Formats: sequence, structure tokens, C-alpha cells
Amino acid sequence: MNSRERITRILNFEEPDRIGYTDSDLFPDTIPSWRSEGLPEGIDGVWINIPGLRYFEMDIYSIWFNASPGYDSILYEETEGYVIVRGGSGSKSKHWKARSSPPLRLEPAIKNLEEFKEKIEPLLDPDEMRRLSSPKYPYKKDLKEVIRKFQEEFFVTVNIPGVIEYSMDLLGGLAPLLALIMREPSSVSYIFNSIADFLSKAVERFIEAGVDALWVFDDEGYRKGSYFSPEVYVKLVQPAHKKICDPFRKEGLPRILHTDGNVNALVPHFIDAGFTALHPLEAKSGMDVRNLKEKYGDKLALIGNIDTRILSFGTLENIKSEVMSKISSAASGGGYIASSDGPVPPTVSLTKYKFFVEVVRKYGRYPLHV
Repeated sequence: MNSRERITRILNFEEPDRIGYTDSDLFPDTIPSWRSEGLPEGIDGVWINIPGLRYFEMDIYSIWFNASPGYDSILYEETEGYVIVRGGSGSKSKHWKARSSPPLRLEPAIKNLEEFKEKIEPLLDPDEMRRLSSPKYPYKKDLKEVIRKFQEEFFVTVNIPGVIEYSMDLLGGLAPLLALIMREPSSVSYIFNSIADFLSKAVERFIEAGVDALWVFDDEGYRKGSYFSPEVYVKLVQPAHKKICDPFRKEGLPRILHTDGNVNALVPHFIDAGFTALHPLEAKSGMDVRNLKEKYGDKLALIGNIDTRILSFGTLENIKSEVMSKISSAASGGGYIASSDGPVPPTVSLTKYKFFVEVVRKYGRYPLHV
């Protein structure tokens, strides 16, 4: 059974030959650390590239849709340690080159609905010739051929930012977004729905190109809980999420949501929005795949929850126990893909990471005997 067949069965709540495995997010300083342990050259960047997918024998390859408004970048300053740029969204930020830290937001692209309508909305055109989503894109045939090619090795997803991530980038972070939600919920609703209109039309074209699933990246929580109440999610966010999911729902294709943090209170509403899988299930934030499987196992596939704290500081036996305890519950009947519960930090040695993968391979074969 190949990766595409395997992940398709898992996301349809069927048991394949073995548990699927993916892990795409690494801190920038993890790669140099692993290189000192013998990681081959050619595996670079925050997101694991094709050589990395092959080296670790992962099952999922993702195509990222560049949903940015598309402003030309301005470089303000560059040192050995950081760069300051105004990027494609129009926001100005400071980025560290080799440090596991999020960028420092210096100046937002917009501050209110009026500026959104002026500076951003006119650029949210999925039919613009330069975009992969455009029927006028001159290399559309190449895109289809590339998808078919990688489907021989992988299950292929199209990855997009969600409306919260997109809006935070425009507004300069979480705090300005939450403040606008409190002051002007109608403005936020307009912004979310305008972005969702753009993204839903864009992802339709990726269905035509042949991708296997949609993966939406939209962080909605932190360690202690969600950014907002379920009521706010249902009123403001869920309509936009439904709009984005709808093209894939109509075709019966999986819809995966990535969100960090403790989002237990929002999970039923994610299902109502149309999502069929959830990632990465941060163990350090109180997400537990065993409980989620018991509550939602016939409606929501689960990806992740292997605790990076244990991968970092536990013994090999601790790592084995962590993996076995999760897959023994979550993988029964399909519906589970093994992955860490968040970005892999440099405190996780290559030796321990590869041991985690070996445990998944050895004990994750169906029928399960764990």
C-alpha cells in the first residue's frame, strides 16, 4: 500500500496497512543541531522539504498556496542575526535568522475595516494571472502534472492560511485582532468573510488540479484555552470556515484544521464547520488524543499529540510509552496519523526523533497489537 492509499483510508476512518506518519514543522535551529548528529545535507528550512520527507519516509506532501495580497517586499535592515522587512501582506516585521522565535511585529498593514477595503480587498483575486488558483495561470498543466507525480509517493494536500492567521498578519498580531473583535465585531465579520470568499474560490481550483485534501492553518488557542469563546467562534469564525471547507466537502474530500493550543471547547464547532481532521493536538496545552478519540472518533480524524517534551527530555523507554499509549487508543479503526504535537525544537535529538518514528513503524501495523 502506498502513502496516498494509506492516508486516504485513515482519513476515511478505515484501517490501512499501518498508521500514517507526518511531521512538517521544525524550529530553524533544529536542522543545524541534527546536522551535527549526521543528518544528510539537503534537508533545510523550517518546513521539511522533499529530501526530508523521503529521508524520514513521511506520508504527506503539501503544496502551499501563496494567498498573500502580494505587495513587493521592502528590506529595511539586515544583520547576521535578523532582517527587518515589509512583506507581501504589507506588514512590517523583524525576523530572526536562526532562532526559534516568532517574528516581532513592528507595524500592521491595516488598522481597521476602511484600510482593509482600501489596501487588501482589491488584491484578493483568485483569478489574477500570477496565482496558482487562476484559470489564466500559464503553467496550470505543470501544476497538475506535479500533483500526479508526487501522488506516486505521497498523499498531497493544498495548505492555506485561515481567516484568523490571515487577519493577525494584516492587523499586527493577536492582540489587535481580539481588540477589534470586541470593538467592532461586524468589521471583523466582514474581513473574515471577504478573506474566506477569496480562499474558497482559490481552493476550488486545487480540486480541479487533483489534490487529495485541504489543510487550513488557523491557530485559535494557547496553553490555557481558546482565544475566544465558542459563541464568538460560532458567530464570527465558523461561517468563514464553512465557506472555505465547502468546495472540498461537496467533493467528499478531507478537510484538515491546524490549530495550536487548548481548543477542546471548540472541537464540536470545528466539526460543524466542516473539518474532518484536527492537528497537531498540543499535549502541553491539555489536548489528549485518547479523550478526543472517545468523544469524536467517528467524526474527526486526529493527527499528532506526541509530546515534544517527552521527545526532548524523556528516555527511549519514556518515548516508547508515550507513542504506545497514544496509538493504542487513537489508531483503532483508523482515523489517526502519528505526528509530534507542535514544532520540533532542537532539544529533540535526531536519535530520539528517529526512535519515535521507529516505534510508530514497528507497533503501528494493523491489526494493532499494542
